Amino acid sequence: MIESRGVTRVYTSGPVEVAALKDIDLFISSGEMVAIMGPSGCGKTTLLNCLSGLDEVTSGEVVVEGTSLAKMSDADRTRYRARRMGFIFQAFNLLPVFSAVENAELPMLLVGERAKEARRRSMQALEIVGLSPRAAHRPAELSGGEQQRVAIARAIAHGPAVLWADEPTGNLDTENASMIIDLLVRLNRETGLTVVMVTHDPVIGSRANRVITMKDGRIVVPDDLPEDEPAEEESAEVAKPKSKPKGKKVSSRKRS
Repeated sequence: MIESRGVTRVYTSGPVEVAALKDIDLFISSGEMVAIMGPSGCGKTTLLNCLSGLDEVTSGEVVVEGTSLAKMSDADRTRYRARRMGFIFQAFNLLPVFSAVENAELPMLLVGERAKEARRRSMQALEIVGLSPRAAHRPAELSGGEQQRVAIARAIAHGPAVLWADEPTGNLDTENASMIIDLLVRLNRETGLTVVMVTHDPVIGSRANRVITMKDGRIVVPDDLPEDEPAEEESAEVAKPKSKPKGKKVSSRKRS
């Protein structure tokens, strides 16, 4: 489904180079729910951005659904993201003058979907997240948790293959954060939607099927190794789910 092969991302500012990602090998299967965790500045969001095509890699390759993102033009990558991917961010990014349903349908209208079909899909998505009665309300009339649920409806309304979530509960209190992660887990389990999320919260991360831990731009070994067998970061180069026999397995904490 999603694979990175030797991905490195280097940012340059004058004579200074900062390697945000260092030779990342990773495989995420269709239908997985994966959490990317690690300390601030370790490269979590950079990895998500590179895997989703929001950012270009310096070297290496990202392949999604069998297609190399590097072989797509900018326009093709934009169209691909719009049709096959959904995005949720820490900020809700809702247009204040639009209602919930208008916010949810906007991305589909921008890629040429018929207005009637876009409205039907948006209302269906709002029903899935439990907000169909609030469809006509603007963001200012919604709570923080409700606004994030509108953002989720917007992200899933067009039927994406993968949902990218960058700190989706970061702006929410504990109760609303729990509600949002419950919703993401339900979407993953009931629809088979692949979910890849970045989080700093171990409680949120524990709800994923697999945890990928990062440090200093690299994926590190799993933290579920026996206590008498300490992890050695330099040995961690490949992160694959337990069901995949190929490749060395790193940072792949499986949960039922």
